[in-house]
Amino acid sequence: MLRFVCLLYFLVGPALATAENEFTAVAYNVENLFDLDETALFNDYRIAAGKPFAYNRYKLLTKLQNTARVLSEFSDGKGPDLILFQELEGDFSPDSRMGLPAEFLRRYAHTTAEAMLTDQWKSTYAGLPAQAWLLKALHDAGMVGYEVACPPAETDQEGIAHVNALFSRFPITSVDYHSLPKARSIIEATVEIHGCPLYVYVNHWKSGASNLRREPIRVENARVLRSLIDRRLEFDPQADILIGGDLNSHYNHSALFPQLDATGINHILGSQGNEDSVRRPDGPALYNLWHELPPEQRASEVWRGKQGTLMHLIISRGLYDDVGISYSDNSFDTLAQPGLNADALGRPFGWSFAGRAGGGFSDHFPVEARFCLAPVAYAEPTSLGRMPEIESPLRYTPASGIDLLDGTFLAEVADDDLGQHLGTFYRVHGRITSLKPLRIEVDDYKWPAYAPDPEISERLRKGLTGDWVVTLGVWRGQRQFIIEGIL
Repeated sequence: MLRFVCLLYFLVGPALATAENEFTAVAYNVENLFDLDETALFNDYRIAAGKPFAYNRYKLLTKLQNTARVLSEFSDGKGPDLILFQELEGDFSPDSRMGLPAEFLRRYAHTTAEAMLTDQWKSTYAGLPAQAWLLKALHDAGMVGYEVACPPAETDQEGIAHVNALFSRFPITSVDYHSLPKARSIIEATVEIHGCPLYVYVNHWKSGASNLRREPIRVENARVLRSLIDRRLEFDPQADILIGGDLNSHYNHSALFPQLDATGINHILGSQGNEDSVRRPDGPALYNLWHELPPEQRASEVWRGKQGTLMHLIISRGLYDDVGISYSDNSFDTLAQPGLNADALGRPFGWSFAGRAGGGFSDHFPVEARFCLAPVAYAEPTSLGRMPEIESPLRYTPASGIDLLDGTFLAEVADDDLGQHLGTFYRVHGRITSLKPLRIEVDDYKWPAYAPDPEISERLRKGLTGDWVVTLGVWRGQRQFIIEGIL
């Protein structure tokens, strides 16, 4: 019946894709958006009054406002129509359910998230789950009309702190949650878009993309997802399917790690990049939208100096036919803006506990794609699915063109004020006093330090005194210098 309604819409509706009938979908790992109920699996997010850089309601407010700032960049400030979230804290407080989104927002219509977390704070707010705070913050910023699907916390799996969430401006007509081995449950939701069903799968697979010993776990994660997709395609081979989230796998995982017998994303799920073939009824069922971008632009995070593509939007062949929903060709992109959620090198400006209110955004960039209720003419050339191994380390060099400030003064900055200095590149002169753990002395102040880039770490062993490029960070309750380059 729904497929007939969609066909009727195409016959009487707009003949071509326009801005009026387009909608935007975004996948975004927000990096540890935790609530305040004092029940947290991560020590950093347990409320600990009096400790420098401890988690608190002011840090939650910063996290909410910065997440809203990023999402307001979509759709002229209205925000995405579909948001596939990762890393919201699971709600471990049994008496703190949000209830229906509309009812929750009416209950707190007289106030704002900012007021609730500052001068209007009440202890009863501590139990509100992360998805409730996020919904309220987006509403305060003018991003309204969302329904929410969010599974319960994974209380039966040790160490699973997070859940996924789906925020949708369209009716969520059905939703199921599917457990994964050692990972976050998949959200399987049917979203009805003007009578046309879109089947959405929100994922967050096992972490450690470069850890080959964890790939068998991701293979099992992929098997669960693929079985859900196959079940849907068996019922309707042209079903409109959107898979998204943090798969902790690169789009070219099999090319990056040829020693693996099987990868979850390529071998099991069947993610691939030949756009022509996925448009054929007898071709592969899924197309990974990373292939829409030139290889040198494919990056949603940086790990130890190397760019990666862990965030994904993957679509089915049904989004290429002339019935129902269509993918808007070449609309896939990342949101990476220096001065907002990216630093001066173009890397994600990740979250930090520094200062009273913390700072930063996420260690992942969001990825977006647009869809429409109209047939689409696809541009040539289409992707052929090549998966080059791009080696593009991001580290400071004099050619980076970044102005460096003298960072010696940071030793004198009070703990509460450190947050305003995040994301800035500094130059310091000092000497290494210890390699394991790494400690450097700058003007008689001994700093814990960290060099995430293996090449920089190796070079530090060869020269115990020097000029270094650093940024500010916090690790295990202590301020530290992150060594970004050697001058």
